[in-house]
Amino acid sequence: MTLAREIAEAVELLAPAALAEEWDNPGLQVGCLGSEVHRVLVALTPLPEVFEEAEEIGANFLLFHHPLVFRSLKSVDIGFYPGDLVARAVKGNLTIYAAHTNYDAAPGGVSLALAESLRLQSPSEIVVPKGALRKLVVFVPEEDADEISDAMTGAGAGTIGEYTRCTFRTSGTGTFFGGEGTAPYAGEKGRLERVSEIRLEAVVPAHAVNRAIAAIRNVHPYEEPALDVYPIDGYPEGCGYGRVGRLPGPLAPEELRDHVSGSLGFPVRLVANPDPARRIERVAVLGGAGGSFVRDAASCGADAYVTGDVDYHDALLAESLGIVAIDAGHAPTELPSLDPLAQSLAELVDVPVSASRIRR
Repeated sequence: MTLAREIAEAVELLAPAALAEEWDNPGLQVGCLGSEVHRVLVALTPLPEVFEEAEEIGANFLLFHHPLVFRSLKSVDIGFYPGDLVARAVKGNLTIYAAHTNYDAAPGGVSLALAESLRLQSPSEIVVPKGALRKLVVFVPEEDADEISDAMTGAGAGTIGEYTRCTFRTSGTGTFFGGEGTAPYAGEKGRLERVSEIRLEAVVPAHAVNRAIAAIRNVHPYEEPALDVYPIDGYPEGCGYGRVGRLPGPLAPEELRDHVSGSLGFPVRLVANPDPARRIERVAVLGGAGGSFVRDAASCGADAYVTGDVDYHDALLAESLGIVAIDAGHAPTELPSLDPLAQSLAELVDVPVSASRIRR
């Protein structure tokens, strides 16, 4: 039996809640995390059509990108959105969950999927980095250092650029005096002991610190492992809004517009074209409402910026900054991320997971 809580924990691994904006409302929307899950349906927006699809395929856990309950509800009018869908979820004993800006900012999130759908090469640079880093330090017996290192890096610590399992070790002497109720791993209680230890340290995303500590405690031989956590400058690898990559070959602005439209399967608008003769190679993309990040995209040295919800003034700013801007729509720029999310989630849970066929 798989519980909704297990699905939620798996979603947290893919889209840590700590990456969400303060104004956002990801997580449980309707339902009970203790309920049994038979099938998961991943969709972009809470719509009646999605609820109908869930009923058809027997899905009782609905994972949306856009929250059903976005702002505080003072009342639930079941005759109108979102109250009608809240009531439908309660009546159908459905669990409704959301991964919104936390999935936008996740390493394998919305913008990476958009970049890959446009066939951008090496889309590793982040337009707007997000998140925080910590240095995790633990003191371990030398004979256990490898096992504990594997545990902490397996839980998300020790990634630097394209390198993983990055740790540093220094040897030293630890001291302790065990009280009457202790059972020391080395030495004896009731006397001052000196033991050889390894100081094992690694960088870790702030959102993964508790998971890494739990993994260490699970394999550490000491009754009371000594752990230190320090804030450090920088951002977790891959976390943040937007991606920057290169096109397979240079394109004119109109050609890029057609390429984006053909790749996404939706009509798009070329809203800023400061130099029609320009050949575009370096492209920044950001799924969803990315108009407010025009300046950030230009600062990345991008020739063009592809996003959704670019308003009149955003387009004027892009024009003045000399960057081509394409408004590809809110939903069309986020839809490519549904299949990767469903596939990644399916690898973590023991129930079927599918992406919705509803394209909005």
